[in-house]
Amino acid sequence: MGVKIRFDRGAWWVMVHHRGHRWKQRIGSSKSAAQEVATDMQRRLASGECDQGKPPPEEAFPFGAFAEQWLRTEVELPIERELADHLAPGTAAVYRMQVDVHLRPHFGDANLRSIVERDIQAFYKRCLERGRPRSAKSIDMALGVLRLILAHARAQGLVHQNAVEDWRRGRRRGRRRGSATARVEAAKVMTAAELAKVLEAVAQAAPRYWPLTLFLADTGTRFGEAVALRWRDVDLEGGTARIARSYSSGERLGPTKSGRERVVELSSRLREALARRRPQILAEEALVFPNRSGAFLLDVYYRNKVFYPAVTKALGEGRHLSPHCLRHTWASLHMARGTPLKWIQEQGGWTTAKLLLDTYGHYLPSESRGFADALTSQNAPPAHPRADRVAEARPGYAETAALVRGSESSASAIGPRSPIMHLTEPPPFLRNSETSIGSGVTPRSRTWESRRSERPAGITRKASPSRVKVKELAA
Repeated sequence: MGVKIRFDRGAWWVMVHHRGHRWKQRIGSSKSAAQEVATDMQRRLASGECDQGKPPPEEAFPFGAFAEQWLRTEVELPIERELADHLAPGTAAVYRMQVDVHLRPHFGDANLRSIVERDIQAFYKRCLERGRPRSAKSIDMALGVLRLILAHARAQGLVHQNAVEDWRRGRRRGRRRGSATARVEAAKVMTAAELAKVLEAVAQAAPRYWPLTLFLADTGTRFGEAVALRWRDVDLEGGTARIARSYSSGERLGPTKSGRERVVELSSRLREALARRRPQILAEEALVFPNRSGAFLLDVYYRNKVFYPAVTKALGEGRHLSPHCLRHTWASLHMARGTPLKWIQEQGGWTTAKLLLDTYGHYLPSESRGFADALTSQNAPPAHPRADRVAEARPGYAETAALVRGSESSASAIGPRSPIMHLTEPPPFLRNSETSIGSGVTPRSRTWESRRSERPAGITRKASPSRVKVKELAA
């Protein structure tokens, strides 16, 4: 009786030799998983659970039935029962579409236990040859749903390894690493002039929905968050609005996409537009942007009846933009104009600043030359607001500053400053033991010499009493 593990053809296998019978089982790329299977097989062989040394037949799980069960129990039921941390209805609809349109037609009733990396490669090749899904992002989305299904099966002990994760890990070898977040294309972003034309077209064709369009354009909120906004969440005097909920896919009212509330600032023109729209008597749950009957406005109606005609009238037939492009435009214009990144992230509701930079970072203004002398330039900001006052108190500061200014005037002009220099604090390597962490200013004991010849003017040393020797007192 013997049970061993072996790495062969890019995967770990469990090799069994017992009572004249031999068989092997493919585990995957995880050595630890193979060792666990080998230990369990050794125990089963020793206890006699395996008849005549042959493994007992495993129960087959058809992929189609298991995928349907996963959709029902893990995706749809939590939404119906409004459990915590459930998915958005739109996300559930996307998962259902991926299973019904792409995954189930390919895998059918194949045994879930038998799906390995070559089956994932076959599905990927089939998608490329058929052109369905069309884009690489759609293919990744289908593979992502398949990965979730196999992860659920692995949690139940039905499979030992996730074939999609193994396939992706193998494809990353030898390839250039890149960001997993897709950048927003320039075709989905409007310029400031194009945005003004679209707002004017909406004001002329559908004045009822012009405040909603202006709210989306000036705050960058999602459409579901805007239509779920109540008047009690708007503070016109303070110029803010509290984004606490979202109306997803025209079906269900719930929390925001990130699950967190946030407060957005209102521009001056937006405050004026909302002040003119605000009714005198407000109900407890009165919506700011309702439909004609006072209920939630459907995104399909706004997109087809209001936004699309306005874009066509303002920008022509060639531009295909959705209302979500107003969010892309808001973030891109703020990035291009040097707005602090943390402010954009908090206002827009992105989870991290990295996600914001990965999506819209290519719209930041950039220069390829002219920053070599930025640290010695007079235009560079000080490390701390008090740094200039402390430096001026140093002895010889005026003479040194005059020499520096004279040398800079004779040198070549210094290049443009970085667009985000005024947003950053001194780097960590400057906040060392020589600098006070609380104030960012070097202590006086480190900057002023104790020698009398270099003591600043106006500061005198207190005269000490003369010392008398003991011998003189005795005399």
